[in-house]
Amino acid sequence: MGPAAVAGVIRVAVVDDDRLAPAGIRALLAAQPDIEVCAVHTTLAGHLDAAVEADVVLLDLLLQDGVPPARNIAALVRAGRTVLVMSVHADHQQVWAAMQAGAGGYLIKDDDPDQLAEAIRTVHVGDVAITPELAFVISLSPPLLSPTEQQVLLLRSRGHTYEAIAHRLNVDKSTVATLLRRAGDKFAKRAARQRIP
Repeated sequence: MGPAAVAGVIRVAVVDDDRLAPAGIRALLAAQPDIEVCAVHTTLAGHLDAAVEADVVLLDLLLQDGVPPARNIAALVRAGRTVLVMSVHADHQQVWAAMQAGAGGYLIKDDDPDQLAEAIRTVHVGDVAITPELAFVISLSPPLLSPTEQQVLLLRSRGHTYEAIAHRLNVDKSTVATLLRRAGDKFAKRAARQRIP
């Protein structure tokens, strides 16, 4: 067991067999005063054996132990853990299986500290954390989006930056962020109702 939790701080455990990943995650979260990485393990068994008191487990989707990802997620959920999957893979079947197994969210590994921190906070309170792009990939019945939300989501899913989208649509960057957040909220609410499926 680790030291006692600090009030108001979300304790995050990382399970990833890429030994460089935890250092990267720590660096991404360093500026977040309400989030702390409290433990790092390279195997799920190591994490469970350590009985770490973590609020959220960041789980790499494909560990080298050969265990199917959905089984790892289900084992964590059975142990009472809140799971946020992080992966370089965005295959719709893997995303779908992870969410069906009980993951609270699914993120593609990148270098966006705000997105990671927001996803941790989201799953910590019991909501679904998934980007609109991934939600679109796995959703058989997407929520009703405004034409502008659809356009922004489409441009973002094609790799356009916030700046490029803002320029193209003649709006502020903050408007692009708001539209993406609004679309994401709609997908998250739909996913929570359907629990994918």
